[in-house]
Amino acid sequence: MKFLLSRESFASLPGLSLIEKSHAAHFGADGIPVHFASGRGQPGFSLTVESDAIRVEYAAPCDAYRALGLLLADTPPQSRSQDRVHQTVGVMWDVSRNAVVTPDAWEGHFQKLALLGINSLQLYMEDVYAIPGEPFFGYARGAYSAEELRRIDASGHQFGIEVIPCIQTLGHLLQITQWPAYASYADVEGVLMVDEESTKALIGKMLDQMAACFRTRTIHIGMDEAHGLGRGQFLRKNGFQSAFAIINRHLRMVADLCQERGFQPMIWSDMYFRIGSKTNDYYDRASVIPQEAIDMVPKDVDLVYWDYYHSDPGFYEEWIRRHRALGKEPIFAAGAWSWSNFWAFEPRWRESLDAGMKVAGEQKLAHALLTVWGDDGAQCHPASTYPAVQHFTDWAYGNTMDQTARERQFAAIIPGASLSAYLKASELDAVPATRGLKDRFSNTSLWILWHDPILGFLNAHITPDLPEHYHTLAETLNTPNADDALRFTARVARAVGLKAELHLKARAAWKERNTAELRRLKDDVLPACVAAVRELWNAHRAMWRQWFKPFGWEVLERRYAGCVARLESLDALLEDCLSNPALVVPEWEIDPVPVHDSNSEVFFNYHHAATPSAIK
Repeated sequence: MKFLLSRESFASLPGLSLIEKSHAAHFGADGIPVHFASGRGQPGFSLTVESDAIRVEYAAPCDAYRALGLLLADTPPQSRSQDRVHQTVGVMWDVSRNAVVTPDAWEGHFQKLALLGINSLQLYMEDVYAIPGEPFFGYARGAYSAEELRRIDASGHQFGIEVIPCIQTLGHLLQITQWPAYASYADVEGVLMVDEESTKALIGKMLDQMAACFRTRTIHIGMDEAHGLGRGQFLRKNGFQSAFAIINRHLRMVADLCQERGFQPMIWSDMYFRIGSKTNDYYDRASVIPQEAIDMVPKDVDLVYWDYYHSDPGFYEEWIRRHRALGKEPIFAAGAWSWSNFWAFEPRWRESLDAGMKVAGEQKLAHALLTVWGDDGAQCHPASTYPAVQHFTDWAYGNTMDQTARERQFAAIIPGASLSAYLKASELDAVPATRGLKDRFSNTSLWILWHDPILGFLNAHITPDLPEHYHTLAETLNTPNADDALRFTARVARAVGLKAELHLKARAAWKERNTAELRRLKDDVLPACVAAVRELWNAHRAMWRQWFKPFGWEVLERRYAGCVARLESLDALLEDCLSNPALVVPEWEIDPVPVHDSNSEVFFNYHHAATPSAIK
């Protein structure tokens, strides 16, 4: 079915022209006229199918774009309305863990986000933005120029998406403090020195650049996970001081700098709760924040309550109450579970979103966002987060859609993609050992790929059913209709299935002196595994070039090269074993032992999987 968008709507909804081009099959002069009218009193939209036209009444541009996304999915079109639960329906996207999304890629990405109903994007940048006079900010890491940031801001704006800079002004600054030019700025590794004029001047430059590049006057200034604050260079210079006092004093200074530039700042709230916890745990129910510390919290700074881990609605209710006890109406941040995985982990994002967004709506929180983190080198395929964004926005618009409607919406907004297939791809990590369990998390495919095939020190966590699980998944995902993202996951599954077989069988065959099995592994399984890893390597490189600047890819390329090198070393070892049955293999004299109590929550980043040596 085709639609004819009313030309007068393009002035207030400029993104319509781009949607018309990218979804050309849905539009034409012979289509049903679609008229958009702003002014709906209640946030959301009302879509009415009349005899000769379709009318969309909306409160904000995000509502109009969401209505259009649903309209594209309906055959025939249906009258419907949805009320938006939150003022802000946002996504926070991490571009600081090597993967800097290009301005070109943002244009297509914004379109998909808008059609789902997103109206805010927080661009998380630790150091990847250029600052005049600060050459080591984002040095050789793909830092955005001022021109690029303005282009991203304009791209979001045409779709009704407010682009908000999300930076760091205390911790998470290891990327700059590693350089000699910034050594004097560091209290402890990655954490800025408080109460220094040089620190104040540097933060002023950060804020000046944000003010010059973004039209919004909302800013996220971070300040989370500043571990060791006041315990390094600060302690040596100033003596011991309360962490509460240090962070509040620093926050007051940064808030004043924001106020001078017309910014309304927000911070992650965890530092207050961690400082009040004897175990430094954000979610410690025994955490006590002294009243004098509460009284020092700046009134003009908003707090972001991030929670990606709980499936119990009661926990979210309690933590919202605790934030309100600080005198703050929290901004709620959920998680897409995109970190240290090749594919966003659906079981956990679904459980946490269902609990967290339900409570955020019931508690009438004005602002909600979904975080897309890239920890451990941004290995996750960006498209894998779309089902989580869709689920998040469905909750933000009343949670009224059934699975069939979601399937149609997903296919319409992301042409060529299948929601059910994208959810199936989450079985890269939702392996048999995790099924039926709540609050589990896993990145099995990632750590097996990077796990050392000779040392095998994590082999106790590779269950016998995994090779067949991954071989079956690869065949299921690699269909003629699969898009590039699914073909990527099929390659991951094939490589991991073969590598899991090597981990399970090579050591065992050597101990049994089973030369026939050793020969099969060397001549058949290992070459197929190396070929599969190389094919995945090439596919990952192509995906990176499609989405990101080239900077940062070297981190993953070294991982692939190291993986292949160790497989080639395994090949040489197997040849030695076949040539000399009496050979002693020291690595295989050590029996693998479990390092976790259960195989249902086994999660290792690259460094933990690649070697047992505690390296950075």
